[in-house]
Formats: sequence, structure tokens, C-alpha cells
Amino acid sequence: MRQMDEDELAVIAEVARMYYIEGMSQLDIANMLFFSKAKVSRALRIAREEHIVEFQINYPLKRSLALEAELRRRFGLKEALVVTDLYDNQNTDISIKRIGEMAASYLDEILKDGDSIGVSWGRTMYQAVRQLKPSSPRRIQVLQLMGSCMDDYNLDIDVTTLTERMAQAFQGTAVRLYAPMHVKSDIVRKELLREPIIRKTMDKIRSVDYALTGIADVSLERPRSTWAGYLTENKKRELIRKGAVGYLCGYFLDKNGNKLSDPINDKIIGISFEDLRKISHVIAVAGGIDKTQAIYAALKGNLIHCLITDSRIAEKLLAMRDS
Repeated sequence: MRQMDEDELAVIAEVARMYYIEGMSQLDIANMLFFSKAKVSRALRIAREEHIVEFQINYPLKRSLALEAELRRRFGLKEALVVTDLYDNQNTDISIKRIGEMAASYLDEILKDGDSIGVSWGRTMYQAVRQLKPSSPRRIQVLQLMGSCMDDYNLDIDVTTLTERMAQAFQGTAVRLYAPMHVKSDIVRKELLREPIIRKTMDKIRSVDYALTGIADVSLERPRSTWAGYLTENKKRELIRKGAVGYLCGYFLDKNGNKLSDPINDKIIGISFEDLRKISHVIAVAGGIDKTQAIYAALKGNLIHCLITDSRIAEKLLAMRDS
């Protein structure tokens, strides 16, 4: 947030209240407060940018039941939720928001008192957590599946932030993993895993009831990812040459959904790839940009049990054949 004192924030909030709730014009507000109209306009802009004012348009999410049924049949999924991409929308942010809204509704349906859920990170994950509006409080435990990202990643969508916000939404408890996502030294990694506070969390995340994760592709065109700060461009090229198509919970996957054979996958601090496979209900939220190859790999590897995506991705997945 911008560096503003409480008095300035209070004025901005009051201007927003007068404009959006009282329905006053900018000119009337300016005259009442002895402001210029430009100052009122600036205050309203800041109110939106700093989330003092947020808008929500309640429209029904249209689902494609036919695509959902075909995804379940084709890939053996427990559940598939497909948001219909209305009007051939090309806006990635809108698509991700709709998928996140669908995921938030699904979590409200399935989570009950006493459940534990592990979470990872990403833009679609952020939307799912941001749009949580639980119908009732739940005594759930929300656990951080992986260590934290580097500081040059967007901290609003880092796993630590999402873990805490999801727990707050349900009025449950958050369990943090006090470690980085990746360390270069095997010795340092082993020592960190011996720390009691980290070891205790690791024991808990092995037995979560649910896991909620995004799926990312590996692209040279999108340098800012959850691996930002850990992964050089040269290393990314090397991973692609080795066959990496995407990653899930930090682990790079080949086209068949196997953990890529590379040392980078062995230096992650978080749930192990083997323990991830043992979770009985892994929910993947993925869409927006074309992550078809990465999602297809996760499906082939039987890494997920519920897929929440949009109709464009669903249609591409169903059209794919093993090469």
C-alpha cells in the first residue's frame, strides 16, 4: 500500500462512501469538502487501487456438465468442474477469477469440521482463496504444503499468505512451514528438516485430507513465477530440454506426469512427491493461459482427483492424444 497516514486514508474512504453509497456526484463532493474535482477523482482512483473500495458483480457461473462428465470418464477423476467460457472471452484475469470463484464454492461444499487441507500457491489459487465466503465457520486446519517463495515473487499470492487467509476465512487454524521452498545445499536442507518446528509441520502435511494446488507450465516467456528468484533462465532451458512441461507443488513434471529427473526436484522443502501421491483428494485449479500440456501431464500421472478449469482448457485436454 502507498505510504499514507490514517487521516488521509479516512478522507479517501469518506469520499468513496459519499460517491458510491450516497450517490453524490464528484462535483457535489468537491463543493461540500472544498476540494477540486480533480482531487475527488484522484481519491476515488486511490480507493480502488488500494482496495479501500472493491467491486463484485454477482453473475451465475455457467458450468459445462457435458465436459465435466467427459473429463471424469476420460481421466478417471473423482470430480471435474468446468466454467463455461462465455462469449469466447480472451481475458486471462477474468477466466482465472471465474475458476477461483468455482473453487471457492466447491471448498465451501466439501470442507467440514475437523478436516485438514494443504495449500500451495499461484494466481488461480489466490483467486480461490480471495473469493472464499464460507456459509459457516469451520474448525479446519489449513497447512502450508511448500516452503515460501523468494521476496521478488508477489507476496500476495505466496503460499504463506494464502494459508493464513484461507484459515481466516473459515475461522480455522493455519500451520506455517517456516522454510524456503528450495535450498541449493543438501546439507542445509537436511539440517532444516531436522528442526523441530519444521519437522512437526512436515509430519502434519503428510496426512492432510485434501490438497489444493495450482498447475503451472514451464515457459521462457513468463519469467515471474513461483520459482522466481530460485530459477535462472539457463536452468529453465535445461529443464525444458530434459522434458519438463510444468510443475505442481513445486515439482517439475515430464509429459507423463512423472517427477523430472533433475537435482532441482530433490532440494525442495515441502511435501514429498511420494507423499503428494498418497493424498486421497488433490484438487487442482488451473486455467487462464494455455496450461494444457502441464495439466495433461498431471492427469496422466494420476496426481489429481478433482480438476477445476475453464471450457477452453477442458476441450483441449479432451482433444489430446498420447504422443
